Amino acid sequence: MNIKKAIMASMIVSSMLATLAGPIPVGAEAAQEQQQEQQSDSKKVPIDKKLAPKLQKAVNELAGKEIKLKDVGELNNGQVTLLSADEKYGVHFDSKSGKIWSVSVKTTIDKVDKKFQNKALEQLKSTYSKKKYVFNKDVTQSRSYDNSKGKFGDYVSYGFNGKDFSVQVNANISEGYATAFATIDIDKKELDPKLLKSATEAIKTAFDHQFDVTKATIESQWKNHTWVLQDDKVTVYMENGKAISLINEQGNKVTTNKEMTEKEAKEAVAPLAKKLYNIDITGYEVKWDSLFKDYRFVEKDDVTAVRAALDAEKNVVYIKSGSRAAAGN
Repeated sequence: MNIKKAIMASMIVSSMLATLAGPIPVGAEAAQEQQQEQQSDSKKVPIDKKLAPKLQKAVNELAGKEIKLKDVGELNNGQVTLLSADEKYGVHFDSKSGKIWSVSVKTTIDKVDKKFQNKALEQLKSTYSKKKYVFNKDVTQSRSYDNSKGKFGDYVSYGFNGKDFSVQVNANISEGYATAFATIDIDKKELDPKLLKSATEAIKTAFDHQFDVTKATIESQWKNHTWVLQDDKVTVYMENGKAISLINEQGNKVTTNKEMTEKEAKEAVAPLAKKLYNIDITGYEVKWDSLFKDYRFVEKDDVTAVRAALDAEKNVVYIKSGSRAAAGN
């Protein structure tokens, strides 16, 4: 499979699924924090009479019959979701342009092609082989929509779940390839002691907090695995046994770059970046990211090596490295 095409497929499907229930794919978390902050902004949206026929057409095409839609949609994460009267179908579209991202339907696993079920199971087993995976009956299917042609696009997604896990399979119908993203809850007793020790030490360094893990999850995209460990205060993301992202969930970050100078931000973050990641950012350029409302510490070629948010007292609220720093997730 062409890896560039696979990445593009995951980005497109992840975007179109932003408002659907279920796991957010690991590779699509670039705006996850923004999405979480916007959860409280969910509100009812009356459907424009000029747009309604287009939404109706898309849902009818997926259903193969006339479907009664509600008169009011719900705005969440910057997109509007309009459900059918029985809430089996949904059409998801841009709240400003009216562009349709996708159409979804609640279906059952017996109606899903075995190859997609097998892809989901394969991803789960390769992520964590110690569990037995039994899928629930209900599955969410979603189809991308090509607005320029007024018909469905090439991408289809299936959201599977079961006891303590969920997995999403994204496929390109015309080219015949699929990718999968899995999220699996793990009992803390099953955690590798070395992993837990590394997480505990990193959290102590970053926040002077004694970590007592209450929830452990492993997420995977293709062959990339990320452990997410949490307690009532802190979340830490681990890859290859090392902490790559640490978040103080109780912290209140500044939301403008007027609170402190770039020099002050660098002075606050530099010692921690060195201790956690062995990265010396003293010679790096500092840039304020207005989208994520945090500071980027940039190497040559505009590569973000470290990303951090600070509170009004210049304490680190979160600090991220590697791909998570670059993407903002």
